[in-house]
Amino acid sequence: MLHMAGKCGLYCGACSIYIAQRDSAKLRAQIASDFNCGEDQVRCNGCGDLTSECWGNGCAIVLCTRARGVDYCFECPDYENKTCEKFAKLANNYLENGVDLADNLRQIKAGKVEDWLQQCKERFSCQACGKPFTVHEVTCWNCGNKTR
Repeated sequence: MLHMAGKCGLYCGACSIYIAQRDSAKLRAQIASDFNCGEDQVRCNGCGDLTSECWGNGCAIVLCTRARGVDYCFECPDYENKTCEKFAKLANNYLENGVDLADNLRQIKAGKVEDWLQQCKERFSCQACGKPFTVHEVTCWNCGNKTR
C-alpha cells in the first residue's frame, strides 16, 4: 500500500485518475473527453509505482521530485524553506477541500505512513457503498451518498 503515498502528500487512492482506471468506466470516459486523450491513457498506479504508461509521469510534482532526486517534497530544500511555489499552489487547492498536504507529509516523514494510508483509505471510501471517492467530490460517484 506504500505506493499510494503521493510525493506531495496526497493519498493516491483519492485521485480521479486512479479511481477512474479501477472503478469507473464513466469517469474514465469523462476524463478522456476533458483532456482530449484516449481512455486507455487514463491510468495510474500511484506515485510509488509509476510505470511509463502512468498519467502521474506528467505531474509537475513528480517531475520536480525526480529532477531533484528526492522521493517526497519534504526532502527538498525549497519545501523546507517554504519557497516551493509548485507545492504551495497545490497545497492551497487541496486545503480548500479539507486535505492538508503539509500535515500528510509530516506524517509520512515521521514514519507514520502505514497508519496515515489506512486513515485515508477509510476517509475516502463511501460509507454507503464502500467505493473510493476523490478529494473533490461531495457525493459518491457510485451511489450518490454524501461524502462530507
